[in-house]
Amino acid sequence: MTVKQRQVFYIHGFDPRGAAHYHRLYRTQSAQQASVNGLDITVSRRQRRSAHCHHWQLSTSQTQTDYCYLGWDDIIRRHWARGWPAILGDLLCFLWAYVFSGRFISFARASGKQLLAGFYPALYLMLSLALSARAAITLCELFPWQKLPASAQIPLQAALILPTFCLLMQGCKRLGDKLAVFWLLRIYAFSAKWADKQIPQLNERTERFANHIVKAIQDPNNDEVVIIAHSVGTMMVVPTLARALSALPDGHAFANQRVVLITLGHCIPLVSFQPGAHDFRAALEQLGQDPRLLWLDYTAPTDGACFPLLDPLTSCGLTRAPHAGPRLLSPRFFTLYHPARYKTLRRAWYTMHFLYLMATDKPGPYDFFAFTAGPRPVARHIEENKAVS
Repeated sequence: MTVKQRQVFYIHGFDPRGAAHYHRLYRTQSAQQASVNGLDITVSRRQRRSAHCHHWQLSTSQTQTDYCYLGWDDIIRRHWARGWPAILGDLLCFLWAYVFSGRFISFARASGKQLLAGFYPALYLMLSLALSARAAITLCELFPWQKLPASAQIPLQAALILPTFCLLMQGCKRLGDKLAVFWLLRIYAFSAKWADKQIPQLNERTERFANHIVKAIQDPNNDEVVIIAHSVGTMMVVPTLARALSALPDGHAFANQRVVLITLGHCIPLVSFQPGAHDFRAALEQLGQDPRLLWLDYTAPTDGACFPLLDPLTSCGLTRAPHAGPRLLSPRFFTLYHPARYKTLRRAWYTMHFLYLMATDKPGPYDFFAFTAGPRPVARHIEENKAVS
């Protein structure tokens, strides 16, 4: 079977950048991938069809794909801590929800890298405070205060130390932003608030997303409907797709694995492990009980911002039906890049988390652009590559 028309929905992670960034990323990376997989993909201009839904067309000699970016970056920007007071607020939220509660033990069992990643922002903040304070005091000690009247020394010392400390802390913040230190902290705080129902906008947004997906599945012209979620977007897709499946009782719409869910670099336990996330776990279990859905879950052990090869259902005590739930897969990035380049990529942990969306040096079973624009159905692509490997 050749896919003549495909509908793709993409749900991004915890990223304040909007549709323009992901449109540009797809256009540049698909062009680079053409020499690897032979897919000459023409990417159209981006069009905004509704408040949080942007589309662009992917055209090859055999297949037309409508690529739909489902955006929630506006919600992210409202919860994107910028100044030190907001960052400290996120830190307190992280310590309360993950450390003082003792829940960090469960996360450590699920992924040791996630535990280290969680403490990384806190350690960076404490180190910034200590170094900035020490540097400000050292600078103050170099000044010949003994030449001044005793009554003026303390006020002048404070007038020097405090601005210097603030300036150094601002420099640490800028460096932390470049190193994406606070990105992780923001994600942990946001996930904890999500589980406690402190972000009501998410409910309305997932309902909108579900309506788009339902219409696409009901459209008989779509040979395949692929829903892709990356990073924190894998948490957004859980209630979204659960709503959509509940509205689609007709089994023939799922014939021949026509509806595919692909989760990339999932961090679902950040919500599912929280005690207050009852609705989220119910939606997650619903997906794991529905055999109509082909669910492919790709995580890389070298990706320090995900829970690699961890079953998102059984890890939080849920059950999955036979022939349902996610197929736990690895993209095996080390086989898709030249050794020297892969060695460099492994040191760039932030880039490693986005490799799922990027071009590779070599062909392999994992190919983001074949999934989204190739002529073969995703299920067939997986089976054929499985047979080869």
